[in-house]
Amino acid sequence: MKREKIIAVITGPSAVGKTTIAKALLKNLKNFKPAVTYTTRQKRDWQTEDKIMNYTDVKGFREMIDNDEFIEWAQVYDNFYGTHKPSIDKILKKHNVLLNIDVQGSKIVKKKIPNSITIFVLPESIDDIKQRLAKRPVPDEVKKKRLVTAEEEIAQSKDFDYQIVNYNGKVEQTIEKIANILKHY
Repeated sequence: MKREKIIAVITGPSAVGKTTIAKALLKNLKNFKPAVTYTTRQKRDWQTEDKIMNYTDVKGFREMIDNDEFIEWAQVYDNFYGTHKPSIDKILKKHNVLLNIDVQGSKIVKKKIPNSITIFVLPESIDDIKQRLAKRPVPDEVKKKRLVTAEEEIAQSKDFDYQIVNYNGKVEQTIEKIANILKHY
C-alpha cells in the first residue's frame, strides 16, 4: 500500500537551531524537499537558507495574499513570510515536504492540514537562546524582542505533535531524533 505524502514542520523560537536542523534533515532524508518561501526581509549574507527563498516587497507579498498563493503567511519581526501553496502541491506529488517556519505559521499549517507532523524544537534553556542571539549581527532591540517572543513561543510547545530539546553543543543528537521520527514517512 502506497503511503500518502506528508508535510513535516520544524518550528520553535528564533535562534533555537531550526535552520541548521532543517538543512541536515533535507540532506539526509531524500524523501523530503523544501517548499518555496516568500519574504519581505532582506537577504542575510551571514546565513545560508535551508529553503528556496524568494525576496519581494510588501506590495508584491500582499498581492500574493490576495491571490491565495500561501498555505500560511505571517508577519514576523516586521517582515512578512509565506509558504507558497503551489510549490507544496507540486512537491507532494513525489516527495514529502519539510517546512522550517515560525510558530504561528506552524499552527496555521496544522489547522489546515491536520495530518501534518509538527515538531517544536526547544532550547536547553532560555540562556541558550540569549547566547545564540548575542552572536547574530542584528541590533540589540531586535535581540530583546526575539527573546521575549521566544519565551512566549516556548510556552506553546505542548500544542505541537513532538517537542525535541536541542541541547547546547549536541545538535547532531537533535537531528538524529527528528530524523528517526520522519524516516517512517
